[in-house]
Amino acid sequence: MTKERLSEIRAAEKQSHEEIYSSTELFKEGSWLQKPVKTVLDILPLLTEKEYINILDLGCGIGRNCIPIAETFINNCNIDCVDILDLAIEKLYQNAELHKVKDNINGIVSTIEDFDIKPCSYDLIIAVSALEHVCSESAFTEKLNEIKNGLKPEGIVCLIINSNVTETNKNNGELLQPHFEVNLTSDKLTNILNDTFNNFIKLKETKIKQQYDIPRLDKTVSLSTDVITLVAKKQNNN
Repeated sequence: MTKERLSEIRAAEKQSHEEIYSSTELFKEGSWLQKPVKTVLDILPLLTEKEYINILDLGCGIGRNCIPIAETFINNCNIDCVDILDLAIEKLYQNAELHKVKDNINGIVSTIEDFDIKPCSYDLIIAVSALEHVCSESAFTEKLNEIKNGLKPEGIVCLIINSNVTETNKNNGELLQPHFEVNLTSDKLTNILNDTFNNFIKLKETKIKQQYDIPRLDKTVSLSTDVITLVAKKQNNN
């Protein structure tokens, strides 16, 4: 992918996300921000016996998932929250203060590819619709390996990744270039995930077709995608 194309994609994503972050309250009906991801919440009972929990939320946005996690483990967790947008982290802190979990939240403005995941640092790493927005396929596979190595023994990874993405102009049916930096086929993505986390205990593996409309600059776009979900637990000998 050229630098020009990468800049174009990220400018469009910045615009669309800043619009919704500026106009939509977290956990209010009417957008995808209205509730946390159920797959993330379903993991939390698996962490309740830990004395202290370190968590990484890649592509955290304004706190859709990390704030409910912080509320669950308010007395014994730290969450490193990474997002490319200054506005996202600003709103994240506002929402964390509103929900009385600001002390548990560590906001970091960074691209995912530039954020260095230290080995054996986290009990839980989540990335919801985020890793497909790293700058290249090689950066994607490198970040997956960082995630694998960044988990402590018995740590859990939760990945939700779009694949096979197509975008169509709703007005005239024109097929558009998807605004995704990494757009793998579902088979290739599944193989990469299986190779990376081959020694992990798989807790959830799904592929679900989704279609929805999104604003994209001056047009409405129909987006079709396979949503690949992987939840897996690192074994003690990894």
